[in-house]
Amino acid sequence: MIAKPLSIHGAWVMQSQVFADDRGTFSEWFKSSLLTELTGESFEPLQANVSVSNAGVIRGIHYSLAPRGQAKLVTVLRGSILDVAIDVRIGSPTYGKYDSAVLQAGDGRAMFLRHD
Repeated sequence: MIAKPLSIHGAWVMQSQVFADDRGTFSEWFKSSLLTELTGESFEPLQANVSVSNAGVIRGIHYSLAPRGQAKLVTVLRGSILDVAIDVRIGSPTYGKYDSAVLQAGDGRAMFLRHD
């Protein structure tokens, strides 16, 4: 797995290796210790969500008002998305900036956003 920092402070695109053979594919898309090693951030999932959207649907901005925030790891199980990170954290060095990545089912990519 590799981690490519985005232009938003605390956001990365994670790239896992995808192994393919005649049965299909296999990828280790999340490993807590490796994510921490690559990003310096601890990520312990407390909730998991699945969203299914029709073609052309735009989902809203998701953020947390919790004092510690809420980290996210986004991947795609079917189809593809344009995932956009917008920094709305007042006082952040990248406040007001945005970055994006295309995530496609089977490409081994995920977007990680730290909790603050």
